[in-house]
Amino acid sequence: MSDIADRAIWRIEKDVHNAMAHIRKQPMLESDGRCHFCDEAISYALLFCNADCRDDYDKEQKALRCNGQF
Repeated sequence: MSDIADRAIWRIEKDVHNAMAHIRKQPMLESDGRCHFCDEAISYALLFCNADCRDDYDKEQKALRCNGQF
């Protein structure tokens, strides 16, 4: 039984390692005091001025990825 458990643990660790490596490759947005979608001035703690800009940015990035431009 320990062989099955050992293989399962190994597989879980491998999957977590691969997922973490994938996330690290993704570009991360940094707060610069401007909305990343509409360029409106906002607090430095925020990335977007509202949920609509955030959602529109996500849709735009998804479309770019689907078209192979990102």
